[in-house]
Amino acid sequence: MINERDIAEKFSPIWKQSFPFLTPNFIRMVNGTQLTEVNRIPIPSLQKARYDIVSELAFTLSERVITSDQKLKTILSDNKAMLNTTKEVASKIWKNGNYKDEDLILSKVEINEIEKISNNTLEFIYKQNSKKITFRPTLRGYGFIPNLEADLLIDNTIVEIKTVNRNFKNSDLKQLLIYFALKQMSDKANWECGQLYNPRSGLAFEFELKELISKISGGKSPSEAFESLLNRLVREVQIDSNF
Repeated sequence: MINERDIAEKFSPIWKQSFPFLTPNFIRMVNGTQLTEVNRIPIPSLQKARYDIVSELAFTLSERVITSDQKLKTILSDNKAMLNTTKEVASKIWKNGNYKDEDLILSKVEINEIEKISNNTLEFIYKQNSKKITFRPTLRGYGFIPNLEADLLIDNTIVEIKTVNRNFKNSDLKQLLIYFALKQMSDKANWECGQLYNPRSGLAFEFELKELISKISGGKSPSEAFESLLNRLVREVQIDSNF
């Protein structure tokens, strides 16, 4: 089944037609001049830590702290609960089930990274001074695009969290645009803002939707741009399936 990452990384001609000014130069400008420092201390990825399980566990534990009002240290110190949480996360990210019980044991290095990333993520959330926080908001699919799950909705801002050792890429922003597009088509309305946030670098890119879409589409409104994008994607897939 196709997901938002596949769509963001493929269909290059359609992305260029829909958003001709979403170029490598644009994202270089974002990384060079448009980022806000959220966390003072960056967290480099260590070779001994497994990137995928660390990232997803850090996000899951951040969610637990916010939704259950528990302290992060308390959650991390409960070995039985941590093992159960690790099992849940492993089943999501290693969907083929090709892992052993020993793969669920976290090293001290991994636990340390998880704690640091969670703390940065929680600092990011608290700094938003939000009235409402929704983890993993669901979005209704469109055409061949299935229902999707975003990372975080803070008031009227949709947030994509990228726990990576690199700058933001065009495909990261495209992934957020897919969420905006699905929201537009299902509700005939949209969130006001979006954010890309990297808890490893401690940096975020925040934008106002109408302003961004006008810049990268050449003056279109969000509703016009997103309807055009999704319909082009659907037609492309239908044409391919006919052959």
